[in-house]
Amino acid sequence: MTTYNRVILTGRVAKPPQRRYRPDGSPVIQFPLELNNQEGHPPKGGQSLIQIVAFGKLAEFELDFFQSGQHLLVEGQLKQRHWQTPEGKNRTRTEVIATDLRRVEEESK
Repeated sequence: MTTYNRVILTGRVAKPPQRRYRPDGSPVIQFPLELNNQEGHPPKGGQSLIQIVAFGKLAEFELDFFQSGQHLLVEGQLKQRHWQTPEGKNRTRTEVIATDLRRVEEESK
């Protein structure tokens, strides 16, 4: 059975990205993306955030490119991570591993 894992999201950068480096020296950035509803506004009842992770060349962009509030289109794959805290609690996080990041130009009114 063939599987297909691809997502395309649009939203706003909720917090500036954090950059770190893997043991081989390649960069990784991670930031939360606030998802929008069909009208382009945050969903009713609060924020809907998903973590975006980018590796390699995508993570080499200047961090200024991704300012809080910047409207982005993110293309990538969903991934779930599972771990256990030192207190023994199980945790799960769903992330998008980005394969493309693009600014969305705001329409003039």
